[in-house]
Amino acid sequence: MIKEKERQTKYNRKKSKSQIMMEYFRTVALSILAAIIITTFLAIHARNEMIRNIYANIEEQEQLDERIAKEIIMQSDFAKDLKKEKYEVCMHVGNLYETVHDYYNAQIAYENAIEKAKPGTYKPYYKLASVLIAQEKFNEAQSILNQIKDTHDKKLIKYKTRIYIEMGDKYYSIGKFLSGAKSYERANFYYSKFSKKDPVVDRSIKERIVGAYTQTADIMVKSGFNSDAVRFLKKAEQYEPDNLKVKYKLAIILSDSDPEKSVSYFEELLDKIPQDIDYGVYCNALMKSATIADLDNRPTQAKYYRYKIHSVDLFVARKVVYKNDIDTIVDEFRVKKFWFTYPVKAVFKFANVSSSDILNLRGDFVLTHRGKELETVTKTIANKKFPLSSNGYESQPIEIVFKKKIFTRRELKRYTIRIYLYKDEKFKTLIGEMQVPDKSFKRGDSR
Repeated sequence: MIKEKERQTKYNRKKSKSQIMMEYFRTVALSILAAIIITTFLAIHARNEMIRNIYANIEEQEQLDERIAKEIIMQSDFAKDLKKEKYEVCMHVGNLYETVHDYYNAQIAYENAIEKAKPGTYKPYYKLASVLIAQEKFNEAQSILNQIKDTHDKKLIKYKTRIYIEMGDKYYSIGKFLSGAKSYERANFYYSKFSKKDPVVDRSIKERIVGAYTQTADIMVKSGFNSDAVRFLKKAEQYEPDNLKVKYKLAIILSDSDPEKSVSYFEELLDKIPQDIDYGVYCNALMKSATIADLDNRPTQAKYYRYKIHSVDLFVARKVVYKNDIDTIVDEFRVKKFWFTYPVKAVFKFANVSSSDILNLRGDFVLTHRGKELETVTKTIANKKFPLSSNGYESQPIEIVFKKKIFTRRELKRYTIRIYLYKDEKFKTLIGEMQVPDKSFKRGDSR
């Protein structure tokens, strides 16, 4: 009897030693890679949880410290006999009262600490100035700071930087923006004495200065003092030369008093944020600039300004989407549980409320979590075949499905969707932002 020849397959054929070794090493390598990925994911998750717990613990610790301080203070009136106590005791008592926000008694304690402090000890001055500022006793706080002569002592520079930031923050919180700006500038003056600077602190101080001067300028405009507003905005511009909001405010204000300077600001903004520009003001500034150039016998410049009006109109029609020209309609939202996750699905419509048709429009739908962008879905809203007609006509339904896996219904509320529309990808306009709901709904349903 002839034995049938056994058919060879990929499962029963013999492998060489090199093939076996290669398969072995490949298996080990894949196992190591999988372990690295899982370990990295778990480490990142653990780190995020740790950071959350740290902030939670700090808040809990502050509440606990306040409760303990209240209990200790209730047992005795520490502010009575401080004249007899040592420097360290006065400082501890001051800290106790400051913890429970009793700034008056904290002030008494720190004043006593200053009387007993050794020469070159600056901390009690800093603490006293801080509680005076908390009570809005700005002149007294400034007097305390003036008592300490400027030196090259690093601790003194550090304390003065901090206290002027605190003073600026307090002025800002009560609406005294100009005084706040000047305090922030003093903080910047002292911080500039450090040889090594923290970029975060440096930027934070400058942002505070710019914010305070910008707020001051806004008040000046409302009061009709445009020249003062320009002066304060120019100061802000010195600290942040690339701040587009400051440049835009200058462009608007100068459109009457100095149209040509206004145009120079608008031209820079046209390349960066054309979707945020008021083209009515821009074109008026161009017309006024053309008239001024004619009167100054500069015909070439006048011709340029008039040509610019025409080119700007074309640019806007082809490239720019205005937020107020588009209405966003949430047609449907679906967040029903699928297996173990809640997939986010939405249907949007857009209405063109402007006076001209839109032949080219795209949208970016961005899923965000606590301000961080996670996922973007891009869709075509309108094109030549399906234009978005003017006077309130609605687009076709645009369905959006995000891939992000969300595991609990409660977590849904932490996510938002930002909607950017654009004719040109370089110039995206934020049309709207909505929180992800935790229930499905359709347009017209009661929510």
